[in-house]
Amino acid sequence: MGIRLLLRLLKASILLLQAYIVEAQDWQHVKTIALKKSVTAYASDYKGDFYLGFADGGFTKYDGNGNLLENFSLSNTSSITLIDVQNNLRPFLFYFDIQQITILDRFSAVPKNYHLADFGIQLGMMACPAPDGDIWVVENNPQRLKKISALRKNTVLEVQIHLGDSVNKMQAYQNLLFISHTNGLHMLDQFGGKIYSFDWTGILDFQLIGNKVLVFSKKKAIMLNFKGEVEKEFSKPELSEGSLKLQERFLFFEGKTFSLYNYID
Repeated sequence: MGIRLLLRLLKASILLLQAYIVEAQDWQHVKTIALKKSVTAYASDYKGDFYLGFADGGFTKYDGNGNLLENFSLSNTSSITLIDVQNNLRPFLFYFDIQQITILDRFSAVPKNYHLADFGIQLGMMACPAPDGDIWVVENNPQRLKKISALRKNTVLEVQIHLGDSVNKMQAYQNLLFISHTNGLHMLDQFGGKIYSFDWTGILDFQLIGNKVLVFSKKKAIMLNFKGEVEKEFSKPELSEGSLKLQERFLFFEGKTFSLYNYID
């Protein structure tokens, strides 16, 4: 009896070791780069370049190998909360601290600034560009989803929502809107109606990749389809507060460093 138990324990140990080896081989570390300041916002464009925002208002662009491409000169010294570069010729920046939206234009030296108070918004928790040129905003107290027109300076749509105070990202895609907070991800239609919710404690961020949604926590990542179904779940190679997929690579932020990894599926 003792020998059988020993053999079972040995077999279980071998299986655990094999699982550990397989997981360890999924990731190949490329490089880690030290920064002079902590990252507060980040995004990637369709080319695989990525953009970083900092607490002092700094805004930079890197290629997929981590090489600095451009330092944007901005007069704003407030922390950048969200970056959207789906249109990389017009990067969209949201500043929670000063309740401001800045839209850069690669063909103009003067950025366009919009203050949420000018649209009657008391406290905007998050904002992102809409595909039609308008802007989506989550307003708090009471919590409402608003669509505002920067051109006409008015509110186009207003819907009551209940997401809590921990909204950490929102992004529009075609006629859909995705909003995440620390306990879930929500997909809404173009009128603010909820299509589905995905509950997962510890969400830090998400990323839209084609018709998939990659959701990140500090330790793990989950790939969802647009029906809210889990297609894949995997552990990250290191703990990180921020994560991005760059074509065939992943980027992880923690403190004043970012690390590039190749993922071997």
